Amino acid sequence: MSNRATQTVPQPPAAQSQSAPLACVQGTISKVFLNPEFHNNANHQHFVIRIDKVLKFEGTQNLVGTEVFVAVRFGDSEGLAHEIPGLQAGQPIEAQGEYISDASAYPTQDNSNPVLPVLHFTHHPVGYVKYQGQTYS
Repeated sequence: MSNRATQTVPQPPAAQSQSAPLACVQGTISKVFLNPEFHNNANHQHFVIRIDKVLKFEGTQNLVGTEVFVAVRFGDSEGLAHEIPGLQAGQPIEAQGEYISDASAYPTQDNSNPVLPVLHFTHHPVGYVKYQGQTYS
């Protein structure tokens, strides 16, 4: 879907970066959490993607077929200006961010029992989300 996944652009570490491997994936939304979570002084929109295709991954795991919890920061100068509108389960999506394995992810209200791997920092300067033809970064 996107040529951004194949670009190699050095990314400076940002304040909330986990310095985790970069992953760019395409998949299908399997769950959308309706209420944002307030964390690190910003709202985060949460959803789960079942990964169908890996466009880029700096790690070693095979991510195809796995589910990953996605946290998109919004409402401040470090994340997106607003939530991504109209997210719905069953819809295709592309996302890039830092991949935090389930062993390193910490449980949250929306990501627990079991704790899924996390795609974090899905906004500038590290990542983006592409949904219904619109790119959010």
